[in-house]
Amino acid sequence: MLCAAEALMKFNNLFIMAMMPILTYVTDSFLFIFLHLSRITRRKGVHIHWRSLWRIVLVLGLLAGSVMLDYKLNLRALFFALASSGLFSLSKVVFKIGPRIEKGPSTWTKPLYVYLVVGIPFLIITGNAASKYENLVAASHVVKSWTTWRWFTNIIPAVLVNIIFTSSVNSAYPYLAEEVAGGAMDDPSIQAGQAVRSTLHTAFWVTAFGVFGREYVLVDWLQVIFFTIIYVASVGPRHIGYFPPRLLNLFSRVSRRKPQPIREEPWQFKTVLLATTLLFSILMSTNLMHWINTSSYNRNTKTWLDPPTITVDTQYRSPQLRSFDVIIAHSMGDPQESIRELMGIYTSNGGIKGFGPKVMVYTKDDNFDMNSDNLNSLRSEGFNGQVTVQKLKNSGGVTATFLHHILVSWEFMSQQSLFISTSSKHSLPLDLQKRRLDDYFKPASFPLPDAEPKTGFLHLGKMEHCWCGECKDSTGWEDSFHLIPSMWGAVRPNTSKCESVLLTRGNDFIASAARIRGVKRDVWQMLYDGLTNEDMGRAWAHDSKKFPVQLPGEKNIERWGEKGIYGTPDSLQNPWMGHTVERLWGVLLQCSTPQIAWQCPNLWRGSRLGWDKDDCSCID
Repeated sequence: MLCAAEALMKFNNLFIMAMMPILTYVTDSFLFIFLHLSRITRRKGVHIHWRSLWRIVLVLGLLAGSVMLDYKLNLRALFFALASSGLFSLSKVVFKIGPRIEKGPSTWTKPLYVYLVVGIPFLIITGNAASKYENLVAASHVVKSWTTWRWFTNIIPAVLVNIIFTSSVNSAYPYLAEEVAGGAMDDPSIQAGQAVRSTLHTAFWVTAFGVFGREYVLVDWLQVIFFTIIYVASVGPRHIGYFPPRLLNLFSRVSRRKPQPIREEPWQFKTVLLATTLLFSILMSTNLMHWINTSSYNRNTKTWLDPPTITVDTQYRSPQLRSFDVIIAHSMGDPQESIRELMGIYTSNGGIKGFGPKVMVYTKDDNFDMNSDNLNSLRSEGFNGQVTVQKLKNSGGVTATFLHHILVSWEFMSQQSLFISTSSKHSLPLDLQKRRLDDYFKPASFPLPDAEPKTGFLHLGKMEHCWCGECKDSTGWEDSFHLIPSMWGAVRPNTSKCESVLLTRGNDFIASAARIRGVKRDVWQMLYDGLTNEDMGRAWAHDSKKFPVQLPGEKNIERWGEKGIYGTPDSLQNPWMGHTVERLWGVLLQCSTPQIAWQCPNLWRGSRLGWDKDDCSCID
C-alpha cells in the first residue's frame, strides 16, 4: 500500500496510474500458475484455466503499450507501481502457501487482536519513515495557516482520490480463486468478475475525477483504445450487453416507476450484443478523450493569461544577416575541459553548425589561464569558428553572466543565441539536453531569416508550472522575492493579472534577439544590478527579509540540507535570487504557455506521439 501511495504521488499521468491496479490480476495469474505447476500449491480439484491466458497476455501487452506512450512517464513512479502490484500478489501467495489457523469460537476480541498484531508493526515503520523523510515541521506550519475553505479545497480532493484509488487496489487484494490456479481474470466465477469490474470502474472514475485536479498531461487515442479493449476483454461482452436494460431501470427508479425484470432476450442476441459492445466502446473512448483533452485542458488554459500578441523587437537587425552565438558561462572551480565538451556537443548540431557560430566564454575563475596556447586548447575538435574568452568578477552567479552578455551585446546581438553553463552539466545528462536541442530547435532560414518561422525560445532543462501569487517548485525553491508577478507585469505592460506560469530550471536555453530585445533594457539592467551589487548590506537581492523563512526544526533537512537548493548560504558569488532569475527565463522571454506545460515531454522521453517543434518551444 505504501508503494501504491508513493506511485500515486509521483505519477504525472493519472489516467495511466489508474490503469495500473489491473496489473495485480496479471501478476496473480503468473505467480499462482507457476506455483501450481511447481507443485507448491497444487490441490485436488484445482486446475489451470488455459483458455483465459489470452486475456492475461492481452491486458499485459496493452498496459505496456499505454505506459510506453506516456510522454511524461516518471520511471521512479512506475517502479513503485510495479512494486505495489508485485507485493500485493506476493502477499496473496504467502497467504495461500502459509500455515492454516484453525478457527475457534468467534468473539469480538479476536478481530481486534489480529488487527493489532498485524497493524501495529507497520504503523511503527510508517511513523518512523515519515519522521525521517517527511518535512513534518513545514507541513504543520502550512496547515495551521489554512482557512476553512483552503482546508476543503486541498484535503477533500486528495482524500477522495486516495479512497477511490485505494478501493481499487483493495478490490484485487482479498480475492483468491479456490477452484482455479490463477487470479480473478482466470476464474469464471461471479465473485471474480465483480472484483475485476470493481477495479476497472474505479480506474474510470479516478480518471474522471482527475479532470478537476491539476493534471498537465494529454492522452492519445491509442491509450484510450487500449483501456477500452482492456475493459471489454476483462468484463466481457455478455456483461456489457446488460448495460442498456440496467440504464433503463435506473431511469425508471428516478421517475418512481417500477423497474422491469432483466431477461436475456433480446440483450444477449449476437447482433444486439455486438451493437451494444461497439456503442459502449465508442461512448467510453470519446468521453475519456473529451474529459481529459478538452474539458480539463480548456479549464486549465483559462488560468494562463498571456496577451494574444507578444512584445518583440521586429525592427532590430543583426549586423550579420545569418548569425548565431554560443554563450558559455564558466564558474569558479569548474574544469576547463567542460568548456571544450560543451562546445563540441552543441556546435556539432546541424542547425547551429550551418551558421558558422561564434563562441563567447565568460569565466569567473580567477585562476583561468588566458595565454594563447591555453585558449587554443579550449577549441573542440572539428570546430573552426571564432572563440573569445572574457574574465568577469565572481559575483551574481551564472544568471548574472548571461545578463551581462545581454547588456553588453545589446546593439550587436546575434539573431539567435544559445546560453549554456558548465555548472549545469552536472545536474542533467548532456545527451538529454542535446536531444532536446536536436528535436525542437528551428534555425533561422536562408537567405531571409525573418521570412520563415524560427525558434524564439527553447529551454533545454526541466520545466514546471506554478501559481503566480505563491510560486514554488519540487526542489523546495519559492518566490520569496515576489519577482514572478512583478517581472510578468514588467514584460507584459498591458496585462494586470498573473495566474499560471511556466518555470525553467537550469540556465541552458536558446533565445532570439527579437525576444530578448522585446524586454526593456532597464528590466535586464535592474536584475543584473541586484545580483552584482557588492554592497550586500544595501542590495535588495541580499535582503534577508526577502529570503525564505527557515522554520524551527527544519535545519539541515530537505531544501536546507547540504544538497538542498538553500543548503549553501546566500553570497555575492552564489546569490539566492539567482535561483529565481534562473526560473524566470520563460516568463521574461514571453514563453510561458499552457501548450508547453501540457505537451512538452520529459527530457528522457524526448517526444510524444504526433509531436511538433512548438511542443517545447516558442516559435517566432
